[in-house]
Amino acid sequence: MLSLFLSCLFPRRCPICQHILKNQQSLICPKCCQKVVFVQEPACFCCGKPLEKDETEYCSDCRKHPKTFQKGMALCVYNDEVRDSLAAIKYQNHKEYADFYIMEIKKRKLKRLKDLGIDLILPVPLHKRKKRQRGFNQAMLFAEGIGEMLHVPVSDCVLFRTKYTKPLKSLNPRERLVSMEHSFWASDEVKGKRILLVDDIYTTGATAESCTRALKAAGAENVWVFCVAIGYGI
Repeated sequence: MLSLFLSCLFPRRCPICQHILKNQQSLICPKCCQKVVFVQEPACFCCGKPLEKDETEYCSDCRKHPKTFQKGMALCVYNDEVRDSLAAIKYQNHKEYADFYIMEIKKRKLKRLKDLGIDLILPVPLHKRKKRQRGFNQAMLFAEGIGEMLHVPVSDCVLFRTKYTKPLKSLNPRERLVSMEHSFWASDEVKGKRILLVDDIYTTGATAESCTRALKAAGAENVWVFCVAIGYGI
C-alpha cells in the first residue's frame, strides 16, 4: 500500500525524456529505450570502447596510452541522450534513474562480471569538496547495484581522492593523465584483492588509470574497470 501511495505522489519518470511513464511498472518508455545504444562487439580489448572494424583490437587512445588495469567494460555508448540522463542523476538528484541502468547491467553484463571473480567493488571516489556540494557520489549508486547482483562487498572507505582537480574536458589525453597524477590513495585493505572499479562515464581513461595505479601501489592483485557509458573508439 505504501509503495502504491508513493508512486501516486511521485510517479516514475523515463530516465531519457524525463516524462512520466505511462506504464509505472517499466523503467523507461519504449521509444527512449531505442535511443540507448548498448555496447556490442567489436570493442577495444583494453578499455571496452566500441570499434567500427572487427580486425581492430585496440582503440587509438589505448594504442597511444596503454593502461595498467586488466580490462574495461561498458554498458552503453555515451550519446546525447545518455549524457543528459546521467547528468540528471548527478546534478538534479534523480537517483531513481540509475535503476534503469542497473537493470540493463544485470540483463546484459552479469555473466561477464561474475566470470571475473571479483573480491571487492569500489566506486571512483569524489573529492570531499565535490561530494559535499553534490551530496552523494553517483558512481556509488552503480557500484552498489552491481555489488548486490554479484553478492560482492562494496566500499567507499578504501580508495580516496586526495587532490581536487578541475574539469578535464578541455585537456587532451596526456594532459588529463598528468592532471590526475597522484590524485588517489588506496589503503592496504586492497592487498591481494581482485578489484572492480566502477564509474558512470569513461572518456580517455585518465581517472580509471590514476585509480588503478593507486590500487596497484597498495597491493591490489588485479583491477577491472566498469562504466555505465563510454565514447566510441577508432
